[in-house]
Amino acid sequence: MAIEWQDNLSIGVLEIDIQHKLLFDKFNSFLDAYQSDGNTEGTLRMFWFLEAYAVTHFKEEEKLMQQLAFPTFHSHRQKHEAFIENVNQLKERLKVEGLSQALVTTLTSFITSWLVQHISTEDRAIGTFVNQKAGRV
Repeated sequence: MAIEWQDNLSIGVLEIDIQHKLLFDKFNSFLDAYQSDGNTEGTLRMFWFLEAYAVTHFKEEEKLMQQLAFPTFHSHRQKHEAFIENVNQLKERLKVEGLSQALVTTLTSFITSWLVQHISTEDRAIGTFVNQKAGRV
């Protein structure tokens, strides 16, 4: 069930690429905790940590976009906010239902598809912009 980082997801901005790889690692740590411990406090802590890391990453990415006057900053930020809202809805389900296989499957599907799509399109645009400004493209 783990999600693997693929080199084609690299956007060419080292600090962002490192953070993206860590997001994949944190999500896989959550999945590993669930598979080995099930619905335990440790597994839930891994989920909260994953969420907090995603928020921190978004703030760093948004700070970079603002510094560079990235032209689609506001729409990109709205996508981050929508992700956080979706995660908050999943957290509410988690509080009501507990951490079940069905919810883990839903989380995995949502986070995997969102991350891959977002990195491949939205974040790739940041990489292209940064490299154009630096004269590398």
